[in-house]
Amino acid sequence: MKKLLMITVVLALVSGAAFAQISGDFLAASTIFQGTSEQKDADDNLFFNMGGSKAEGKWGIRFGEGAASGRIVYRLHDNSPWGWFAWRPVEQFRLKYGWDRDGEWGAAQISGWGFTAGAKDLVAFTDYGGGGIDGVARPGPMRGWAWYPGIGDGNHYSLMMSIFPIDGLAINLALPGRYDPARLPNINTIKTDSAYDAFTASREASLQLSFLHANVSYKLQDIGLANVAFVGDGGLGKDMEKKAGVGTLYASFFLTALKEMGIGEFDLGFNYHMPFKNAADIEEDGRMGVGLGYRINIEAFQLKLRAGANISGKTSTGDALPTLVGVQILPQYKFTALTFYFYAGFGMEMPEKGDTRSAWFINPYISVPIGGATFWAGLKVIQNPKPATGPHPINFSIPFGFSANY
Repeated sequence: MKKLLMITVVLALVSGAAFAQISGDFLAASTIFQGTSEQKDADDNLFFNMGGSKAEGKWGIRFGEGAASGRIVYRLHDNSPWGWFAWRPVEQFRLKYGWDRDGEWGAAQISGWGFTAGAKDLVAFTDYGGGGIDGVARPGPMRGWAWYPGIGDGNHYSLMMSIFPIDGLAINLALPGRYDPARLPNINTIKTDSAYDAFTASREASLQLSFLHANVSYKLQDIGLANVAFVGDGGLGKDMEKKAGVGTLYASFFLTALKEMGIGEFDLGFNYHMPFKNAADIEEDGRMGVGLGYRINIEAFQLKLRAGANISGKTSTGDALPTLVGVQILPQYKFTALTFYFYAGFGMEMPEKGDTRSAWFINPYISVPIGGATFWAGLKVIQNPKPATGPHPINFSIPFGFSANY
């Protein structure tokens, strides 16, 4: 595999002078100090840790300017190749196949990846992973509470089709090559990666179609962008109607008309996880998510805000799901020599029975351009929800890093 990859890379580099655009992204980050407010002994709450918490090299070759185009990427830090190929014979039609780990069609215009952008790989709390109340304090699931997430990293190699019948209108359909196990909560046979892979390999056509991504977006000139989507959860597949949910509906609108008036931009999102009844005749109520993104620029100052709520519903065992609420802010100011950011968030979990739990974080950081690279440094302070027993610490760390791209 490695030899084949190297041959592909060499051929691409040789031919690149004629028709390719070569780009690269590099970053390295580490933690100087980290600790906790719960001190057990004299040296327990603060320690030195500079072992290269994250180091990544990613470069790509993007080729094609006409009907055919593609991208080849190789990430050094996890020995992970990926890429895609697209064919657009006419302006109204585009076919794409591959693994686009940067994502495709995601509807969150403010609250998604760009909220903290590349800082999340270096000094900001990440948008990825997390869950439950931990994810309320951290950004984790908030970006997925209301907006269509698109098709990307978790779907592996997928087939994507786009139709552009008129200016501003896009109709997108995709068959994912792999399904997120979290979207199959009631298939008890899926307990390991090998079992999951066997399941997806043996799926029938009706099952594959039941995981369809369908997305329509329409750009209204000088007003905004409307987006609706449906992501199947497998419940419409043969013999699957009592094992998995039908799917999730999404709707969002990105309002840009007020930007020139100095009011800013608004991104409103909504989703509805459709109800179903599983094999044990336990009904799962529909779950609903709502979200708001806001952004305003005033000369050297910018403010971003995202807020969301995941409301009610029941699990497949009949237990009521808690309502989750979270809000995060990110003001930033660009000085002559650096940009200062103050990232902060607060979240609550409100169960049907029991006490409300909360969590919070603050995450100030700076970026300093140095020639063709950027230096980053920051502070992370977070208190996760209070556990049923034991201490309730405040954890902190001081990260720093460098990034560069060409």
